[in-house]
Formats: sequence, C-alpha cells, structure tokens
Amino acid sequence: MTMASAAPVVAPRSGAGAGTVAIVAPGGSSSHAESFTQRGWRSVTVELDTRCRTSALAPVQGAGGRAESVEHRGSLRQTVKALRGLGVSAVVAGSAAGVGLAERIAWHLGLPLGDPETSALRHDRGAQAAALARAGVPAPRGIRSASLAEVLAWAETCRLPGYLLAPAAAGVPVEPVPCDGKQQISTFWPAMKRAAALHSDDACLVLTERLPDRQFVVNSVSRPGTDGRAEHAITDVWAETRSRDRSLDRVDLLFPDEPLTRVLSAYVLRVLDVLGVMRGPVTARVAYAEDRGPLLVSALAVPGVSPADEALRRATGYDRLTDALDTPVLPLSVPFVPGPAGQRVVRVCVRRDDGAAVDPRLGRFLRRLPTAVVVSADLLGHAPVRPAARGAEVVLSSDEPDAVEADYHVIRAVEGYLRPLSMTPRM
Repeated sequence: MTMASAAPVVAPRSGAGAGTVAIVAPGGSSSHAESFTQRGWRSVTVELDTRCRTSALAPVQGAGGRAESVEHRGSLRQTVKALRGLGVSAVVAGSAAGVGLAERIAWHLGLPLGDPETSALRHDRGAQAAALARAGVPAPRGIRSASLAEVLAWAETCRLPGYLLAPAAAGVPVEPVPCDGKQQISTFWPAMKRAAALHSDDACLVLTERLPDRQFVVNSVSRPGTDGRAEHAITDVWAETRSRDRSLDRVDLLFPDEPLTRVLSAYVLRVLDVLGVMRGPVTARVAYAEDRGPLLVSALAVPGVSPADEALRRATGYDRLTDALDTPVLPLSVPFVPGPAGQRVVRVCVRRDDGAAVDPRLGRFLRRLPTAVVVSADLLGHAPVRPAARGAEVVLSSDEPDAVEADYHVIRAVEGYLRPLSMTPRM
C-alpha cells in the first residue's frame, strides 16, 4: 500500500545539496534552467534531434546565457553516457514531449521517475482517463484517437450534452475547445490535430464529456520511501476563476485546512498511485462537479515553474522545486512549516493579446501596487511578448485579504483605461 498524506506535510530540506539537473526536451518558453540555476543547480538541457525538433522544442536560455546542452540523436546509450560524464544527479522533463525520454534516462542513471513502459500515464490525457476508469477512480468519459471517424462514432453512441476536444498530451499551449455536437467536432478537428502535432509530436486528440468550469490545479511531489514504495505529498492547491469568454482571470492559493482542499488532495493522491508516479513533481488539473466530486482533467509530470513560486515560498515556507530535486531516498515526513496565518496569494492574469506592445506605464503601475510581489518580465518590457496564458500575470500576496481584492479590482480598472495604447501593434 502506498503511503501518502492528504495535507501539505513537507518543507524545504535545508541540508539538500545542489547538483546537476538534466532538463529533457524543454519548451521554447521554458524557465526551468533559470529557476534551477537560482537554486544553485547546474542545468544541462537534453535537446531532441534538430532534424525533427519542432518550434515548441527550441533550445532554452538559462540564467546568464544558454544552458549547457546534450543532443539526443536517438541513441539512449550515448545520451546517458554523456549525461553521466557531466555528473547529472537529477532528471526532470521540460515538457510533455520529454516525459518518456526523461524516465528512460533516469532509469539508466539509477534515478527512476517511473516505469518507462508506462510513461504515457504521466502525460497523456487519454491514457490517464482509461487507467483511472479501470481502477474505479472517477474520471471523465471520453475517447483518445487520431481518427475523426472513430471519435464521431463514439460521440454518436454516447450522445452527451456537450464535449471538449483537446490534444492528448497535457501541458501543451493549446486551449481545449468546447463542442456541442458532431458538426462542431468535425469543424475544429483539423486545426486541433495540427496544433497537437506541432506542440507534442503526437497527433492524437481526446474528446471527453464537457467538464464543469470549476477547476483547480493541484501540485504534488513524490519519492520512493525507505521500503521502495512511493510516498506522495500535496504541496499546494489553486482555484481557477475564468471570465465570461472562458479566458483565465485569476488563480487563488487555497488554504490547507479548507474542506475542498482536503477533498481535492485525497482524490489526487489516489490518482498518483494509479498513474504510477514514483518520484518528482506532478501538476494535476482537476474539475469539480457537485454531483460527482473531483474529476481529473490532466496530469503532467513536469516541474511547475511560475512567477508565483517565490510568493508561495514566502506564504508557506515551502519551495516545491527544491524538494522535487531532492534526490536521496527519504520519506516525506518532515512537518509542514506554515506561513503567516491568513496569507493570501493570487495570480492575476493580465488580458493582452499576443503580439501587443507593452505600455511602459502598465509595468510601472503594477510594480507599485501595495500587494504586488511579482510582475511578469514581459509586462515590464524585459522579455519578448508572449500569449497571456503563457505568463503575463501579476502575483498579489498579503495577510490582508481585502487589500489583495482591492488591488485585483484596480488592475482590471487600469487595464480598461490603458488598453487602447497597450494594444497598438509593434512595428
């Protein structure tokens, strides 16, 4: 039986020594190398063969310049040999496309992340839903296929009130599309299939029942215990709020003692066992239905890196990324170190179209908000503009909830005032 804890029960390990981490198939906008470097780790990226690399898997830039890299040309033996020579002591996937290769590399280095034979369970929505259903764990009804005819036949058989079409690979920057029936499924299918192939090297799509808009992000970390069985701990739980157009509006950190936090945590702990997670971080997206409880949308065994990481550490005393790289085989039994009572952390998504110029007044204003602790670099004009869903956000944090809410409403008001100028296209 797998040991687990439903509430956050882990703290940073002050004695954990830094080493060299291999980041496998990092995405083009990945900040993993920089984040690890800031924590004292040396980063080595494992790039896919340039002859088949897609734009989504372009080389990443680490802090202070380009991270050292090894190109995987198809020979696992040669790649493992190169990484062993570089003294790699931890392996993480940098994207969904890197999960399988990361697990094979780690296995040969004696740092198992999971059984390489079942790596799809750690990044593929369709494989995850099927595994949960077989284990009797609640999961969305759906089908995984590369065939439109097969998907339409399934939809005809099920006749659900609504559907959701998405890439099979979790974590890719492609929003799922709601569909009312077979006609809309057919209409959206070609573009969704091209996007899935571009960002994940997998053209398979997943059609599921339409899930509730009430969704959450549950982060966890796992490690083999002293008896070799996996131990899991939930590190943080976030509640998403979406606008009328279904775009992400804000993400709130939930307190560990809230009833809903405990329900979501208990569910994800069951999910981690079914998905065969043995070591490292997993980010699970979960929908909540009042009549059915939690339902897994997707799970991805890739370290979550965001502008909110530092705010999370200040609020809870916990650094998820550091613990994910803690390689000794130790039980997750260190007592959780709580942060200040009532500390609120809210990630506010800034509404700005991809390619829009940054109004310099926006960044200056956001930095001066009383509860703002982090402002995305692209909003300050320090980085290339990216789609809002990929990182344009302001992180608010305070032990005064009313102050956080006040700043949130101020941000929305200022957005409306500056929007005409901020939307001026770059020349």
